[in-house]
Amino acid sequence: MRAKYLLFLRAVLAETLLLQSLYAPGLILSRWWLWGLLCGYAAAAGGFFLVERSQRLPGWGLLASFVFDIGMTSLVLGASGGLASDFYVAYFLVILSTCLIEDMRLSFLIGAVACVVYGAMAFPGPRDAFHPYYWLRLSLLLTTAFFSTVVADHARQVQRETAAGYERRIADLERLSLVGGALSRILHELKTPLGTIRLASENVREGLRRGRTADLERQLGLIEGEAERASAIVRDYLDFVRPTELPLQPLAVEEPLAAALDAQELRCKDRDIACAAALSGRTAVLGSRRHLVQLFTILLDNAVAAMPLGGRLDISVETDGGEAVARVRDTGFGIAPEARSRLFAPFATTRADSGGTGLGLSIARWIAQKHGGSVELSSPGTAKGATATVRLPLAAAAKS
Repeated sequence: MRAKYLLFLRAVLAETLLLQSLYAPGLILSRWWLWGLLCGYAAAAGGFFLVERSQRLPGWGLLASFVFDIGMTSLVLGASGGLASDFYVAYFLVILSTCLIEDMRLSFLIGAVACVVYGAMAFPGPRDAFHPYYWLRLSLLLTTAFFSTVVADHARQVQRETAAGYERRIADLERLSLVGGALSRILHELKTPLGTIRLASENVREGLRRGRTADLERQLGLIEGEAERASAIVRDYLDFVRPTELPLQPLAVEEPLAAALDAQELRCKDRDIACAAALSGRTAVLGSRRHLVQLFTILLDNAVAAMPLGGRLDISVETDGGEAVARVRDTGFGIAPEARSRLFAPFATTRADSGGTGLGLSIARWIAQKHGGSVELSSPGTAKGATATVRLPLAAAAKS
């Protein structure tokens, strides 16, 4: 936009210089070099416009272009005798153009240069040093330079305040988006334990109706555990947004993994998913049971969600050097190559249509890192299943 305005003002300036040349005494137009100056100025103005439109001129570039304007104005008016005529308004056009400069110091500098150049070239000599018309013109130029600087500074302040207001609004919208995304993810995470509670309650009701009470204690324990996990999900998200040190103590990694798997039992049966778990050992790590249950629940929930028409789920734990390695393998959708780079990015999800918001894996990685470990996801490709690998330091290695 600035390029267009500057081109317009330079076009008016070129017209002013042309009119001065046309009406100058002594047939100034017979001097071919004056035509060359005018044509050269028109070409330069067009060049400045093209450069400014493609990329904004830096401060030194703007200064050079305005100095060129002042130089051409002085040459034409000086050669045509227009410094003492009304066509001295050409300097006004140059000074007014500085209103389009966002830098107040640069605007003031250009206005000062224009006034100094005009004052030096139009000086009537020692005998007429106090000629009133000379000082009137110079005063008007100085006043115009001052107010042009004020206008430029005011425009810069308005632009800065407007930009700051938009930045605040954008920041508020981003915060609202993050809060909304986090809330959506919490609600999505709560669907799993609440769904398990609903299924277990139906089983209890069906057992009571048919008089089968053998498995009621286990179902009620499952309901109690899932209600506690729903509460833990909310606490985990609060820990995630307000990071704190986790209470780590020795425990077998198979225990929270088995607890997370038990919570998925009814969903696996409902989707006809066969589970094979090798969790007979006791691989000791330093960990927070509640957080590790949440970590494995996220991974198992993703695996089960990737197999809506059934499949196979393999869970295993082994040791590798000083680490416990837990793997969750599924035969589901797999991971597309283009999605691997953003798997752990907040709010990056491949399950947006089913309510996923992409915070689950971010929280899983955060929990693993708080334990001094890591989470990795691998897949041979789309529709070829995926493997989630959790590495945690063994208790002995962590203590040392």
